[in-house]
Amino acid sequence: MKAKLLSITAALFFIIAIWACNKDSAGPKINFSLKSVNATTFSQGQTLKFTFSFTPKTTANDTLFVARKFITCPYITTDTTKFSFPEWDNTAKGELIYSFQYGGGGIYNGCVSNTGFTRTDSLNYFFWVKDKDGNVSDTVMSPKIILLK
Repeated sequence: MKAKLLSITAALFFIIAIWACNKDSAGPKINFSLKSVNATTFSQGQTLKFTFSFTPKTTANDTLFVARKFITCPYITTDTTKFSFPEWDNTAKGELIYSFQYGGGGIYNGCVSNTGFTRTDSLNYFFWVKDKDGNVSDTVMSPKIILLK
C-alpha cells in the first residue's frame, strides 16, 4: 500500500514539474490595453479611432486581430479580420492607432443585409495582438459603439 502511495505521489510531482517547466518556457506576455476611442456614436462617413498601448514592443510581421460583435443586428453575428504591423523604431513600449471610416465598405459598414437594407445598431469591437513568435495578448473589448443608419 505504501509503495502504491509513494508511486502515485512521485508521478504527481513529476507531472506538476513538467507542467511548470512548460509554463515557464512560454514567451513574454504582451500587455495590450485600449487607451481611448474618439466617440461611441458614429454617423456614416465618420472616422472611428481606437488608440492602444502595449509592451513589450512589437515588430513587423506581428498581427492585430479585430473582431466585431453586433448586439441586435440579425444579419451579422461576429466577423474577424487581421492586419500586419508596420515596422517602426526599437522602443520598449508602443502605441497603436487603428482607425477607419464607418461606411467605407466590407467590415467598415454597419448592420447591412444582403439586399442592402441598413439599420442603426450597436456593437463591441474586440482586439488582440499576436507576435511573430506566437505570443498572444489578452483580448481587449471596446465600449459599446453605436453605428447610426
